[in-house]
This record gives sequence, C-alpha cells and structure tokens, in this order.
Amino acid sequence: MKKLLSAGLCLSMFLLAGCQGQPQDTTLTITDQVGREVTFEEPCQTAASGYYITTTIMIGLQQQDKLTGIEMKPETRPIYAKAAEEILDLPQLGNKKMFNVEECAKADPDVVFLPVSLESYVEELEALDIPVVLLEPETADDFEEAVEIIGKVMGCEDKVDEYKQYEEDLLEKYELDEVEEEPTVYFAGSDLLTCATDDMYQGEILSYAQADNAIDAEGSSWVNIDIETLLAANPDYVFIEAGSLSADDFKNDARVQELQAVQNDHVYVFPSTLETWDTPSLSSCLGKLWAASILHPELVSMDDVEAEAVAFYEQFYGFTPEAQDLAL
Repeated sequence: MKKLLSAGLCLSMFLLAGCQGQPQDTTLTITDQVGREVTFEEPCQTAASGYYITTTIMIGLQQQDKLTGIEMKPETRPIYAKAAEEILDLPQLGNKKMFNVEECAKADPDVVFLPVSLESYVEELEALDIPVVLLEPETADDFEEAVEIIGKVMGCEDKVDEYKQYEEDLLEKYELDEVEEEPTVYFAGSDLLTCATDDMYQGEILSYAQADNAIDAEGSSWVNIDIETLLAANPDYVFIEAGSLSADDFKNDARVQELQAVQNDHVYVFPSTLETWDTPSLSSCLGKLWAASILHPELVSMDDVEAEAVAFYEQFYGFTPEAQDLAL
C-alpha cells in the first residue's frame, strides 16, 4: 500500500513539474483611448510620459522610479518637486503639440504614454520598436479608464485598486444627498466669457457638489459665450479654473457687476498651488470636495477639505502638504 501511495505521489509531482515547466503566455494586450490594440510581452519596467496628466498619475501610483523621460517644463509643476524631485533631471521630451522622438529613443522606455494630440508621432516611434499608448482623459470616465490602462501596462493594478477604493470612500463620506436646493455655478476658463460644459471634467465636479451648470452648452471642451448669455444665466456662484483669471479680475469687470454671484462675493478660484484640482488628475477628488465645501459648508467644512487633502498626499504622493501648498 505504501508503495502504491509513493508511486501515486511521484506521478503527481511529475505531472505538476511538467505543467510548471510549460511556457506560460504572459503577453498583455490593452486597447488605448483611440481604439488601438497594443501588445506587450510583460508589464513594462520603464516608461516615458508625453504630458503632465500621465506623469502625475505615474507618481500617484508610485511608479515614478520607472520614468525615463517626461514632458517639458517640469519645474512649473510644484507637485513634482514635492513628491518626486528626482524626475526633474530626466530628459524633457515634449508637450501636447510636439514630441522629440530622438531623445525618447535615447531614454529607451518600454512604453510611451502620449496625448491623442501627438498621434502623428506613433508611426515614427513604433518604427524604433517603442510601443505607444494614446490617452485622452478629458472626462471623468475617460480619466478612470486612463488610470486603469496605465496600471495594467505598468503592472500596478493593486495601486489602481487602492486609489479607486480611496476615492469611492472619500466621496461617499459626506452626505451631499441631503441638499434640498442646488445652486447654479458658472465655471469660467481662461477668459471671462469662456466656460466649461457638463460634458467636461468640470461638469463632473459640479454634479458631485450638487450644483447646476449655469450655462447649458454641449461639447467636451471649453466654449465661448457672449455677455448677454452670462447675464441672463445670472449664476449664484462663479468658479474659475486654476491658473487663469483671479477672482478680482472677474469681479472688477464692468460687464458683470449686476451678477448675483458678484454682488454676493461668491467668486472663487480653484485651488491648489501644488496642482490643479479642477482638471483630470488623481487629486481632482479633492476638487469635488472643495466645491462642495464652498456651496454647502454646512455639510463639508473647509477644515474637512484640508484634513482630507493632507491624508491624500501622504498616502499617494508620500509627503505632507503645508497650508500654502493647498491655498484653501
């Protein structure tokens, strides 16, 4: 009986060893955000980033050590110096309008993440055996998809899951469904008469903050309106994208003095000085919370926003922000 058991055990071990010895298919195929299929033999160990959205995602997913090249003018992004100072010395490869293929080849990445605006460079890069993943995370859904794509390509799906759970828990923490009346908000861009639509990421921010967009316009990019349209909308609040107009610039414009938002001093510029919270980024969940605090301070205090921001940057970017970093 013992001999039979030993023989059976040996056969099982032999079969197991045989299975383990067979080559495993480790190839990875993803579909990028223009529908291109890109196949990798395995998760990438290095990457180049063609613009700041993918760079900040890489840092937030703790993949900055894998970057071999980044976009131009990284010194203008305070978040880099705080969270990943070492990347400031990497080759600067381009921006949303141009890309340096020769320098990218020298950086020797396993993959290049580019915005869709640089699609014309794909053929030249692929001719050098450099895979390209095109991303266009301009809406909330597209941003979530872009994060998932980067996670798969870089083999850090666990970090993506960590962030998604964090964001879900954060945004469910505050009881905004108790809001009885939704204020109207005019979301201004680089000019007083340039505004965001509901289809843009800014529209998602307003939706979470239980607010109505004062301007009923379609499209996934900023739209221009005339002053009569703005005056007729007469919003309760005005939000201004970070790095654009100042609140005083808006309030002091002679054309908008009759606006309810101006008369009530309800004109606000989005924080923070680290990075913009009103554009697609991992930190934009904080922008949603900030907007809710402005509009519904009885449900979300600015102290809540500050505490959550500190916890966020400690968890995902590895540093503790100071008050001036948040500019709340």
